[in-house]
Amino acid sequence: MKTAFLLVFLLAASTISTSVPESASGISSKQALSIAQSHVPDRKAEWKVGLTRHVPELSGEEAGQGGVSNGHAEERKIWQAEAKFESGNKEVYYIDASSGKLLSLSEIEAPASGLRLLPAALEARLLAQPSSQESGVSASGATGVSGSLNVSLKEKKGGFRLKLAEEENTTATVMQSLVSPGNGKTVLHLVRRTSPAEGGTRYRLDLVAVQPAKKTFKVFLFADLRMSDTYSADTLAMGYGFRDDSHVVMIQPVGKADGAGIGYRIVSLDVQNGQIRELAANVPPDLSPDFLASGWLNADGSKLYLNSYRGGKLWIADLAGGGVKALDGTFSHTWPLFRLFRSPDGERFWYEKDGYRLYDGKGVQLSDLPADTGLHSNPALKWSPDSRYAAYEYTFSNSEENVIGGEDYKVIAPQGIKIFGRDGKAVWSADARELNNGDRLELRGWIGGSGESLGAAVLRSYTLERAVDREPRKTDSVYHLVQPATGKLTKLSAAGLADLHHPQAVTDGSGALMLVDAGNALYTLVGDETNSERTVKLLSASEPQRLLWAETDSAKGSVTITAYDIASKKARTTETKDLSGGDLQAAGEEYVIDSGLVYQKLQ
Repeated sequence: MKTAFLLVFLLAASTISTSVPESASGISSKQALSIAQSHVPDRKAEWKVGLTRHVPELSGEEAGQGGVSNGHAEERKIWQAEAKFESGNKEVYYIDASSGKLLSLSEIEAPASGLRLLPAALEARLLAQPSSQESGVSASGATGVSGSLNVSLKEKKGGFRLKLAEEENTTATVMQSLVSPGNGKTVLHLVRRTSPAEGGTRYRLDLVAVQPAKKTFKVFLFADLRMSDTYSADTLAMGYGFRDDSHVVMIQPVGKADGAGIGYRIVSLDVQNGQIRELAANVPPDLSPDFLASGWLNADGSKLYLNSYRGGKLWIADLAGGGVKALDGTFSHTWPLFRLFRSPDGERFWYEKDGYRLYDGKGVQLSDLPADTGLHSNPALKWSPDSRYAAYEYTFSNSEENVIGGEDYKVIAPQGIKIFGRDGKAVWSADARELNNGDRLELRGWIGGSGESLGAAVLRSYTLERAVDREPRKTDSVYHLVQPATGKLTKLSAAGLADLHHPQAVTDGSGALMLVDAGNALYTLVGDETNSERTVKLLSASEPQRLLWAETDSAKGSVTITAYDIASKKARTTETKDLSGGDLQAAGEEYVIDSGLVYQKLQ
């Protein structure tokens, strides 16, 4: 670590004066500035560029090799470009003066050091050089950094899996898997490793960036710290979404400069080469013993919202300018419930406390609704995929006759629905008595995908039957489609999948997948809502071309993936027992992945 601190001192203190001829450096200061500015094209900053000399100190063994004099390697010249942004944040870029290559600190330190182990105060903005790995090649030999994650790729029938090497007294867990937008070219897995350490727990985060089509991956060590509250860190240190095909917004835990505790910073990670760029420093503060309730990125990737659970703080980080705003008031929660319900585009959120308040993306309150006397579903407000509407389900009273289950919170059989617009004003409402079919009315889900029916709600009216010897049962179900903007209500008729000319998926969390042909007022159910051992999950909907879903049979331990071509009305199915990790996702057009790092190729 002494070498690392010496290096930063040299870089900070050895700026060469302008009297030194730039031609001796290979590239000019203007060229170096251009290289650095290309990494922050959308941010205004005040720049300073200086030429530095660095002579890395070598170990005794290296010092005795040819070409080395007096135990030192040949002097190296490096451009140091420093950007100071309007928010006060700084970024420093190190550029090889001969080649114009943007360097990580690990490339200019003595070989025994590594940026991955440096404190955040050194202002490095690049991770150590990634280990590019072909199929079946371990990471350990490629990185040369102690503590790096050892990963290998194993071929399997119909795909491949990534295997994490076991470490003594260490628990490795895949915490998150993010698929790049569009064609799903890259999948980023966040792996947490914990092991006992003096005074707490050694907490390591590794990033595994996979290109499924090429069957290759790279490994980056993202954090290596000691801490006492890993739960709080788990809720914060993760990816919050892709800004484009290659860059992910993440929160990185870092050691504080004085060695007292940990802090966090918001960064942008390039999944292709492991480079990171700081977007906001010291955000959020260490929340322990509190933790993060929710965090989300808005649709255009310009803002990150972070909400603490008990304290109820809500920060809005401007990722373009680096500024951070803390909203007035508190948005706290009561365990185990969450009281904040954000829109899919991230620009609106409802908050429940003594009623319901709607806020815009700047934290301005738009609407204030009083609480009802009855019960409501959880979450209290359910947004449409296009973020235009939010539905509220309720009962006429708080009688236990309306409760059909739940342990942490009450699961209800709703009797009425209210739909609110993006401004918080009521646009449509109905209750079971008006539809004249049974005594219950619930939101089955929203139409996803695209087209005129996007934003339409599917309602389910039914009769609730109770018996002493079994759970309450929903019978005599009838489905309606409602367009909130016009109030048009259309009864849907059951049909076979092939009878649906323009099937669109209904987004919801039930065990069966509902597909609706809104133009012809038809629907079909894939799966059985009454069988909890067989669940169907929509994986992707690239309408009007294809629908992709997975049916999990927990009794058989198998997953059946169906790719349905809408135009030809033909289906391709792939059955496997390898996808046992759960959290299934589509990775492009050809692969389905799970949290166990299994990549199943579609047949």
